[in-house]
Amino acid sequence: MGLGKLTKAARFHKIAQPLAIEQVERPTISEEEVLLRTREAGICHTDLHLIDTGMMLNPPVTLGHEIAGVVEEVGSSVFNFKKGDRAVVHFWNPCGSCHYCLKGEEMLCLKLFARPSYGISCDGGYAEYCSVDPKRLVLVPENVPLDFAATLGCAGLTALHAIQNTGRNLEGASVVIYGLGGLGLYAIQFAKHLQMHVIAVGRSQEKLRLAEVLGADVVINASTEAVSSGVKAATRNRGADAIFSFVPFMDLEVLRNSLTALANGGRVVLVGLTSTLSVDLTPFIFRGFSLQGSFAGSKKELATVLDLASKERITSIVRKKMKLEEINEGLQSLKRGEVLGRCVVAP
Repeated sequence: MGLGKLTKAARFHKIAQPLAIEQVERPTISEEEVLLRTREAGICHTDLHLIDTGMMLNPPVTLGHEIAGVVEEVGSSVFNFKKGDRAVVHFWNPCGSCHYCLKGEEMLCLKLFARPSYGISCDGGYAEYCSVDPKRLVLVPENVPLDFAATLGCAGLTALHAIQNTGRNLEGASVVIYGLGGLGLYAIQFAKHLQMHVIAVGRSQEKLRLAEVLGADVVINASTEAVSSGVKAATRNRGADAIFSFVPFMDLEVLRNSLTALANGGRVVLVGLTSTLSVDLTPFIFRGFSLQGSFAGSKKELATVLDLASKERITSIVRKKMKLEEINEGLQSLKRGEVLGRCVVAP
């Protein structure tokens, strides 16, 4: 990959430091790449974790992994995309040939974290242009706005995978969506699409109101109500069949609330990044509980999410748009819990 004229990008250099808005040389593509002009890039809570820890980053690097844009240029060996196509990036990069990839379980790829991922270990969408392997692109239907599409590249995709894959066989069941950031708000919509009875748990009255608008059957304010009692009341004292935690860095209180709110044989699904917790495992044995993790989603699932958006089965949660120069302000607002829905930057 060569370099061309100057454009703007928000770059990570040092742990716990603001991103630097810089003039960088526009990428020039190889014969097997696509140059995407970034139109929208979602601000994800994972960006905060990356900045605070440097995990998987190779500085200096342009962050932003929720990327949607318009194809500006295609390499001579690329035939499935053309200039002007609208596309969203599947930012993970599974190998396609290991045991798990061949089974269709790309997110368990043995080489996933050793391969480049856009906006993490290689340059992403907080920039005017991004060079992309066309194998990582999915076309955006014409009736889906690009800001909506960008947020589906991570928040929507990760929520769908958790609800549809990890939460399989729960059609008609009572489920708790714990945490009402971008992922949780999309998860409510996917759960309702699959005919689940949804109990949304959060700490912001504004987010709880939005959860109701998006289809939650019951909402519980964890700041003022006992979560376990609320869930029991909403399930005729049986408890929830599954609890999906979209809380970034779940604490012990949240996990205990989850376990006491579960029905016998229920499961807790961890989606938000979580640190080490010490918990009594006795209920897992006596009451048949299970604890599962759920991570991102495949390119095929991303196409499914976009199709659901096109058919208006889910609606956008984008509530604010910012300029690239305002990215650090947006990240700090997210850190303080002030972002309702999803915020995007428009480079």
